[in-house]
Amino acid sequence: MTNPPQTPAAEAPAGVIRTLRELPRSAIVLLFGIALNRMGSFVALFLILYLTGLGYSPVQAGFVVTGFGVGSIVGTFAGGSVTGRYGARTVIIWSMLLCSLAVAALTVVTALVPLLAVSFAAGAFGQMYRPAAMTMLADLTPPQRLVTTSAASRFGLNLGAAIGPLLGVWLAAAFSYQVVFLVNALVDLLFALVVLLVIPAATPDRASDHPTTGNRAAEAPAPRDTARYKDLLGDRRYLLFLAGMFITAVAEAQYHSTLPLEVQQRGYPTALYGALVAINGALVILVELPLTPFIQRFPMRTTVATGCLLLGVGLSLFGLPFGPWIFILGAVVWTLGEIISAPSIGAYPALAAPTPILRSRYIGALSTCQAAGWALGPAIGTALFEYVGGAVWVMCAALGVLAYLGMRAGVREPVLP
Repeated sequence: MTNPPQTPAAEAPAGVIRTLRELPRSAIVLLFGIALNRMGSFVALFLILYLTGLGYSPVQAGFVVTGFGVGSIVGTFAGGSVTGRYGARTVIIWSMLLCSLAVAALTVVTALVPLLAVSFAAGAFGQMYRPAAMTMLADLTPPQRLVTTSAASRFGLNLGAAIGPLLGVWLAAAFSYQVVFLVNALVDLLFALVVLLVIPAATPDRASDHPTTGNRAAEAPAPRDTARYKDLLGDRRYLLFLAGMFITAVAEAQYHSTLPLEVQQRGYPTALYGALVAINGALVILVELPLTPFIQRFPMRTTVATGCLLLGVGLSLFGLPFGPWIFILGAVVWTLGEIISAPSIGAYPALAAPTPILRSRYIGALSTCQAAGWALGPAIGTALFEYVGGAVWVMCAALGVLAYLGMRAGVREPVLP
C-alpha cells in the first residue's frame, strides 16, 4: 500500500490563533462583518410582536412571518446561483443593500399585502448573502484551515445571536419597534459598505497575502458560469449529505418550537427553558472554537455523522419521564453534537464541490436544505406533540439515527492538496 502524500507543514491543520493570524485581511473583515450582521438582525425576532402591535391578528401576523421564512429559503437557494454568476463580493454588497431597503420599508408599510411582499424581500435578501459569504471564505482560506475558519464564523454568529436579542429588547423598550428595524437596516447597510470599501474587487493571489494561503483568488475573474443546481443531482453521495442535513434541521428546530411546550406541560417554570437555551449558547460560544482543532484530527465523515446522531439523541432525552435534570442532560448532549459536527458541516460543501465553479451551488444547496428543515420542523413537531404526545422526541431519535447513516454513506473524506 502506498503512503498518502504528505501535507506541507505550512498547510497542516493549525490552532485557532495561528489560523486567524494567517488569514488574509479580507477574510478577517468578512468574519467580523458576519458577526456584526447577525448581531443586528432583528426582523425574525420582533416582526410578529410589531405586527400584532399594529392591530393585526396573530393569524395575519403569522402569515407575514411565514412570508419572511419562505423568502429566506428562496434567498439561500438563489444565493448559490447568483454568487456563481456575479461573484461573492458583488452578491454580498447588493443583497445587504436591498435587505437594508426592505427592512427599512417595514417601518412605513402598514397594509397587509405590501407587508407580506416587503417581509418576503427582507427574508430573501437577508439570506442571499450566506452562500456568497461562505464561498468567499472558502476561496480565501486554505482547505486545511477551512473547518477552523468555519468554526470562527459560527463563533461570530452565535455571539451575535446571544447579544442581538438583548440589544433588540432594549431598543424596543427605550424607543420603538420602528427604531429596532431601522437599526437592523443600518447594520445591513454598514456591512455592504465595509465589503465595498475594504474587500478589494479583485483580491490578489492569496499567495501574496501569506505563504500558507495557496494561489486561488477569492474574487478573481472566473470562467463563464455554466454551473446549475441540477449538476448536483449526479453527485448521489452529496445528495445523501443534503438529506441528512434536512432531517437534522427538522430535529434541531424542535428546541425552539416543541421544547418550551414540553417544559410547560411538565409543570416546570419557563425559566427552565431559558436555562436550556442559555446552556446551549454558552457551551457553543465557549467550547466550540477552541475544541475544533482537536475534532479536526478525526475523519470528517466521523465528526459529521457522530455529531448529527448526538444531536438527535440529546433532543430525544427531553421526552423521558424524569426530573428537570434530564432536560439539562439533553441540552448538553444535543449541544455536544452541534459542537462536534457544525464546523465540519460548514466547511464540507466547499471541499466536496468537484470544481470551483460549482462551489457556490454546493454551499447554496446546504443552506437551502437547512432553511427548509428549520421552517418545516416546527409544524411537524408541534402537530406530533399535540396529537401523539411524546412521539416528537421519538422522532428526534429516529432522525438522528437516519442522519448518522446518511452522513456515514454520503460524506467523502476531502482530498486536500
